[in-house]
Amino acid sequence: MVDLNTLVEETGAESGITFNIDGVLLESVNLEYDGNVAAMIGMILKMCLEMSEDVNNGDLKQVMIKNNDGIVVANKSEDDNCVALLSKDISKMGLLLRKMDTVFSN
Repeated sequence: MVDLNTLVEETGAESGITFNIDGVLLESVNLEYDGNVAAMIGMILKMCLEMSEDVNNGDLKQVMIKNNDGIVVANKSEDDNCVALLSKDISKMGLLLRKMDTVFSN
């Protein structure tokens, strides 16, 4: 899997989390209520995965959630392990998306 501390540091994200597709927390960095966050993002990824399959758009790769006060970028690997980065700085969106693509393409 990925070194979460390094990923958070390199992207400037405020926090990060690793978990499986069922929302079971594996590791977190700088995140309060990390178990709840893992469960919620896991459910979002699972629902998006099922939607992708239903509309024949291929396997789910990445989900981005953007709101007024930040961004969440979550990736799912082929073995159903997941990583999410959270940032309150929306201007980091491109960096987060690109870094997650790089990490998960290797």
